[in-house]
Amino acid sequence: MGDLNGVPALTTSDSWTLDWAWGDVTLQALGGMLAPVTFVLEDDRAIQPMQIAPWGDKPDPQWPGVLRQLRGEWPCVPFGMAQAPQHLDPSWPVANDTNPFDHGYGANHEWQLVHQTDETLTIAINYPADDAVARLEREVRVDPERAAITVTLIIHARHETQIPVALHPTFAVPASGVEVLACQIESAHTYPQPTEWKVSKLRPDRSASSLAALPGIQGEVDITHLPLPYATEELVQLRGCRPPFVLRYPGWQADVTLDWDTQQLPDALLWISNGGRAFAPWSGRHYALGVEPLNSFFDLGRVATPPVDHPLADRKGLTIRPGQPVIIRYRLSAGVSPAV
Repeated sequence: MGDLNGVPALTTSDSWTLDWAWGDVTLQALGGMLAPVTFVLEDDRAIQPMQIAPWGDKPDPQWPGVLRQLRGEWPCVPFGMAQAPQHLDPSWPVANDTNPFDHGYGANHEWQLVHQTDETLTIAINYPADDAVARLEREVRVDPERAAITVTLIIHARHETQIPVALHPTFAVPASGVEVLACQIESAHTYPQPTEWKVSKLRPDRSASSLAALPGIQGEVDITHLPLPYATEELVQLRGCRPPFVLRYPGWQADVTLDWDTQQLPDALLWISNGGRAFAPWSGRHYALGVEPLNSFFDLGRVATPPVDHPLADRKGLTIRPGQPVIIRYRLSAGVSPAV
């Protein structure tokens, strides 16, 4: 997939699109973000299940790269925030990351095209010379037989490092709703502080066994049907998520399925963005569901250390070594919902 010391780009563009019998996919240069993704279902209807931020087609240079044209799915290496949050338990050790980019350099900068065929798109980005990560490559391959794509992420290291890693698929939440059928889980864990201060409805740092009965400030909260009837932002980590992870769109009569290798990314972080951020660029208009396979302690692995008895304290990230690239594959597919 190209020379580690340079990206042999065939062309430079803002985005690249691949069409096939079952739909089309677009990779954006900024952040390497994947969207829109159009799937043609078995009954010839087309759906586009990926989130595209309301401001995403009119990028404003004042926003960080990861927000500027926010959409779809992208890799986060390293995953998570670079600045420690303000309201964590004061007994937890916290420190800002020396890497200033939320979700990593690759989520905030331009990728280049390496290769394109009738069935594949391959893009790559080189990291700065002082970064332990040397290069990311990702290939999108369409399935010629069905409405499905396989994405391969390759992480090259310059120095041995252990870092939190995640994928960031973010799905549309239309007015007609989405049913979160989800995956089998060991347990569900709420964020250690309110996800959005004075907005979030879940009790911080609690555990549960069901997404239909999460501990809330005013009683149990069910996040299996979105959108929720009130403005909020929530993060919930699903320990031991066993994919496939299924979303059912009743208005579209379609199921969307995400599958991945849990040996590398054992959990899923759910981001329920339900109009809860009133400030720009969100402006109370962002509705989406992130289903983020990860090996990390929430999005805090770079800036906070939980106590050793925390149920997610062992989620320390992936070890990446020079000459031993980490390869992560995941699959996104869609189909007509089964008749009830």
